Amino acid sequence: MGQAPHDLDPRRRRTRESLQSAFTLLAQQRRYHEIRIDDILKASGVSRSTFYEHFAGKDALLAASMDGALSLLADLPAGKASVPQVAALLAHFWDNRALARSLLQGAALRVIRSALMRQVEDRLKLAGSARLRLPRRLAAHALADGMFSPIVAWLSGEAASSPADLAAALATSSQAMLGGMRTVLHLRQ
Repeated sequence: MGQAPHDLDPRRRRTRESLQSAFTLLAQQRRYHEIRIDDILKASGVSRSTFYEHFAGKDALLAASMDGALSLLADLPAGKASVPQVAALLAHFWDNRALARSLLQGAALRVIRSALMRQVEDRLKLAGSARLRLPRRLAAHALADGMFSPIVAWLSGEAASSPADLAAALATSSQAMLGGMRTVLHLRQ
């Protein structure tokens, strides 16, 4: 379960992809809370035991399905994400906003938000965030919310923006927020 898809043998990778594809298809047809594990198993042709070899449950499947998109967003605060790639991701979200809106509410929103927060926290840990004013967990929550909240509002139609402008604003604001969370080291002379 802890292996990244690129570390899996081809058969295991195909099984994961089959489960993720079945989940995506079901998510286009129903709300997240209406999708049952049995529905995913039937749509994918995968057995229950095999499903649980790959995922702890439906929430883990959702998080894994969003992993690539969330990874790109999680790279924004450190300036490691390409703004044009983020803009392309946002354009994809916009083109699929009916699905995005169904996944950006209730239990699904909590799962996706938590997955983004964990990815941001992991990156802060790798960057040696000992210089942060806040514990990494709080910093990760703030950064994830700062990126995710405008995306959710934009997809919900609360305000208009181009994907490029939103991507640039997310990059600038998340980098500024991370900068504001860093402590200033005073050197003794």
